[in-house]
Amino acid sequence: MTKHKGSPDDETPSFENAMSDLESIVRKLESGSQPLEQMLDEYAKAVELVQHCHKHLDTARRRIAQLESVRSDGKAIVQEWDDQAPVVQESTEAPARRRKS
Repeated sequence: MTKHKGSPDDETPSFENAMSDLESIVRKLESGSQPLEQMLDEYAKAVELVQHCHKHLDTARRRIAQLESVRSDGKAIVQEWDDQAPVVQESTEAPARRRKS
């Protein structure tokens, strides 16, 4: 994985940097201009980046799931952060549309 300045930990890129690296690898792979062995190495890096991005997204889902409600003044009531909270699964169904009365 490419190291980026400004990352708290140079070994683990931010979600945005990982996505940028992934897009770069995809462009290289789509061009087909590299030898097979190099393309396989790039593909392996891409798989690692995808897994890294999924971890970031799972963490974000857990944090969103902990949003309980909204107070009367409009501010969110949140629970204490729990990294072990269950992951919210995305719905595969399209959201229902509300009908105007």
